[in-house]
Parts: sequence; structure tokens; C-alpha cells
Amino acid sequence: MMNESDYELIKLMREKDDKQAFQLLYNKYWDKLYCIALVKVHDEDEVSDIVQDLFVTIWLKRKELNINDNVDLYLYRSLKNRITNYYKKKYLVNEKINELSINASGRSDWDAENICSYKEVELIINNELDRMPDKMKQVFLLSRDEQLSSKKISEMLSLSDQTVRNQISKAIKRIKITLEKYRVTG
Repeated sequence: MMNESDYELIKLMREKDDKQAFQLLYNKYWDKLYCIALVKVHDEDEVSDIVQDLFVTIWLKRKELNINDNVDLYLYRSLKNRITNYYKKKYLVNEKINELSINASGRSDWDAENICSYKEVELIINNELDRMPDKMKQVFLLSRDEQLSSKKISEMLSLSDQTVRNQISKAIKRIKITLEKYRVTG
């Protein structure tokens, strides 16, 4: 199997759930993707998570993969999207921290005693995600992490487009309410 092309490896994964094909693809691209991501993210733990998540998603969605050629380009694009999502999420969390800081202190300056740290806010958000019903969490993560449209999500999960939009809206509302509960008042 060592001489298989990337396309053939994807095909084996998709059609035969071939774990060895996945392992070969993983071994071939892990270091390359890790190095590229490290240049952009500068945090080894975050980079490992990003690259690992990319491969986990590939395995979980192997039946849906429609890569006819240029597997490496697909992987690099997927990595780029994940890095973009990482920074978007980080930016949104930082924006929320700043917003809460303004609300908590009545001032726009950063006051560490009046607001949770970035990691605490991230933990609060992740804990709220874990408390969500499975379907709501799945829809929200597909929307935010995978940046899929509500229409695409509705097709994937056999739900109505309106149901998907409602689930996303409810998830955002839950996160906002939870963050407000943790606001420190002076």
C-alpha cells in the first residue's frame, strides 16, 4: 500500500473505511501541516489541536469527501480555514472580554480584577457548549467551526433550514447569557 497515491488513499478511506490508508495520509502530511500552522499560530499546543482536528474531521467525514485530485491542496485549504476560524474565535472571545470589561467597570480600560481572563472565558464557552443538547451543539459547531451555511447543515443533518437557524440562534443566546452570568461587578 506504500505506493498508493493520495487520491487512492482517500478513495480507500471513503469506500472501504481503510484505517491503514488514513494512517498513511496522516503520516505523510502531519508534519507538513504542523509546520505551516506553527508559522501562523505560534502556539504548539493550539497548532497540534488544529492539525489533529483536521485529521479527525477527515476521518469522520471520509464518506462525504469528494476530492478527485490534489489532496495536498485540499488539506492546505482545510488547514487555512481552521487557522482562520481559530483567529476568528480568538477575536470574538477577546471582543466579548472587552465588552464585558466595559459593562463591568463602566470604563473602557482593561481591568484584570473586573473581568475573567481569556482562558476563563474560553472555558466558560466550552462548558456551555458541553451543556447544550447534542443536536444544538453539532449545528452550532458546524456553523461556526466548519463555516457551513444553514442550508448545507440542514441537508447534512436532514433538518429544515429554519430549524438549523433556530438552533444556531439559541446556541448563541445561551453563550451570551452564560457569559453575562460570569461578569464580575465592582
